[in-house]
Amino acid sequence: MASDSERAGLSSGKGAGIMKSLFKIYRRYILSAGWIAAVVILVNMCVMMVVGTYFASQNRENPDNVGRRRIMEVSSHLNRERGGTPYLEEEGYKLLEDTGAAFAFLLNDSGNRIWNWQVPEEIPVHFTLGEVASFSRWYLKDYPVRVWNCEEGLLVIGESKGVVSKYMMEMSLSSIRKLPFFLIVMVLANLFMVLILAVLSGYRLYLSLRPVASGIDGLISGKRVLVPEQGLTGELGKKLNQAAAVLDRQRWNLEQRDTARTEWISGVSHDIRTPLSMVMGYADNLENKESLSEEDRRQAGIIKEQSLKIKNLIEDLNLTSKLEYQMQPLRMEEYVPAALLRSVAVSWLNGGFDEEYELEVSIREELESVVMQGDIGLLSRALNNLVGNSVRHNRSCRIEMSGELIAENGLSLCRIGVKDDGKGIPPEIRELLTRDQGYRAAQEQETGRMAGKPRVMEKPHIMGLRIVKQIVNAHGGRMDFSGDGREVILLLPVAGTLESLRSRKKRKWWEILWYGEVKG
Repeated sequence: MASDSERAGLSSGKGAGIMKSLFKIYRRYILSAGWIAAVVILVNMCVMMVVGTYFASQNRENPDNVGRRRIMEVSSHLNRERGGTPYLEEEGYKLLEDTGAAFAFLLNDSGNRIWNWQVPEEIPVHFTLGEVASFSRWYLKDYPVRVWNCEEGLLVIGESKGVVSKYMMEMSLSSIRKLPFFLIVMVLANLFMVLILAVLSGYRLYLSLRPVASGIDGLISGKRVLVPEQGLTGELGKKLNQAAAVLDRQRWNLEQRDTARTEWISGVSHDIRTPLSMVMGYADNLENKESLSEEDRRQAGIIKEQSLKIKNLIEDLNLTSKLEYQMQPLRMEEYVPAALLRSVAVSWLNGGFDEEYELEVSIREELESVVMQGDIGLLSRALNNLVGNSVRHNRSCRIEMSGELIAENGLSLCRIGVKDDGKGIPPEIRELLTRDQGYRAAQEQETGRMAGKPRVMEKPHIMGLRIVKQIVNAHGGRMDFSGDGREVILLLPVAGTLESLRSRKKRKWWEILWYGEVKG
């Protein structure tokens, strides 16, 4: 067997591998989110460039534009001398210099340059109508220019090369009015694009995690699991397969142990039964032998009584072992719970109650006609155990057996209660019995096999109550307790009523063939 340090190292290694796989999934998820964000940003940048170009083209016609405002202000400072020669006032020159203009000139209606300021030598002094139309929209000798038609002529102001780029874009007024609609469509298109990309990315992750989820479901249901060990979740799949192999080995070991335990108990019960019967027979003969003294016959009676307790204990042990591992066959038949309660009560009353005990039966009228299915022998055993438990643990008490029909979550249930006015069942025993694996936990505690906990040799005796719980569970019901522990409640499913049973028995074979066998 591996040492604790080796198991700890193996566990830490497995934990590190799983964390590595989880980080891999997390990293892939982050990359997917970044890829989605990058695509969305790129698309939006392209759209915004188109929209920005559009608005820039519209701004050329806007008087508030800086370049347009400058050329308008400069034109306001143009005047003519008395001889008709145009000139620019000082404020105009200052405005050109402050705004970073490269040059400026003025053309008359004939296309001749009649005034200029810092005009490069490559700029001609005369322009044709076509040349004027060309540079008005684009460039003049690679100089970006703006033009303005004023009273003195056509004013042209140029910028330095490489400072301004000019693009032409035209859009109708109706298209501008549709701009809000365009923005709404853009937002919706972005949301739709993000949704599609997220779904695609999530679907890839889903395809990777689906085998792992199926493997986990298989582990829960106890099936053999084999998960693919490649792809995004390859490391997780590998660890899951290793865990499945460990659980398979443990399950096989538990099955072998349980089988061996059941066979051992059954064998011991069989081997003890014969000599125990002989002890009881001889003890009975000695108890009834008149030649013995009164003390000897009393001791023989004690031997017989204790032998009977050993016999009952062995039978209980054998029964609870078979019920625990579903090896006890159920002889299912229809019965009336009200009649079952009365028969158990009569058997106890006829058996002889001590004067300090009272037994009453309270059955609601609606339960009288209820029919149920079950093993009458086992159910009688369960009720006898409950009454016997009240008698054994209380010196004197009043015991009440009750039965009624209740509804829970839309289902009809038979509620059978065994109640006494004694000290009640202790909370620790109720806690053991209400846990799903109460008996196994008690066994683990008793044998000291629970990890990290000391060996505890003492635990309360719960054999009788545990058999009751196992019998009720085998019939599809459950066992519960009252708050003070003085009442044990059995809830069992109802099969139907006496009336429905009679009508079902009266049906012809062809009716059953046509309509089917309807229960209840």
